[in-house]
Amino acid sequence: MSSLQKMGLIVAVDATGGIAKDSTIPWALRKDMSRFYKKTTAVSDPSKRNVVLMGRKCWESIPAKFRPLKNRLNVVVSRTMKESTSDDVLVRNDLEKAVEELSEMVERGEIERIWNLGGCEIYSWGLRNDLVNTIEITKISNDFATDLQLPSIEWDNFRNVFTSEELEENDIKFTFNTYERQ
Repeated sequence: MSSLQKMGLIVAVDATGGIAKDSTIPWALRKDMSRFYKKTTAVSDPSKRNVVLMGRKCWESIPAKFRPLKNRLNVVVSRTMKESTSDDVLVRNDLEKAVEELSEMVERGEIERIWNLGGCEIYSWGLRNDLVNTIEITKISNDFATDLQLPSIEWDNFRNVFTSEELEENDIKFTFNTYERQ
C-alpha cells in the first residue's frame, strides 16, 4: 500500500466523539462549513484540484442541491451504487482500487490533495493503512446524542500544530484543530 497517496482527514465531532445522528450532521455551523470548503478546495497549483473521498451514506447526507461538491473531484465508494465516471464524480465499488486510481491521477499531476470525508468505514480504512498524514478536526463542546462515532485514532502518532481560539455560533462552542503525523 505504500504506493497509495497520503490523504487528509476532515471531520467535526461533538463532545462524545460523535459525527452523525440519523445519517445527518446534527449541528449547523457556518464557520465550520466555510473552513471545510476552504480546506478541501485550496490548491497551490491552479491547474490541479482536490479530491473529496467519501462513502455512499456521506454522499447521500449532502443535500442534493450541493452535490457534487463544487470545485473538487467527488469520489464515492459504494458496494451498492453503480460504478460511473463523470468530470466531477467517480463512483467506485472498491475503496483500495479507487485510491490506487486517485494516486495515479496525483502522479499525472491532475490532483493535488485527497481529503477523506468519511464515513466511519472510509475513515477507519485510511487510518488503519497509515494513509492519513493530516487531521482537520472541529471539536464541538456540546453533546448532540449522536448515533455514529468517529473511529478510534492513535493520537500518539499525531501532533497538534494548530488550535483556534474557542468560537461560538448558535449557542454551540467549538475549536478548529490541525494534527499532523509525527
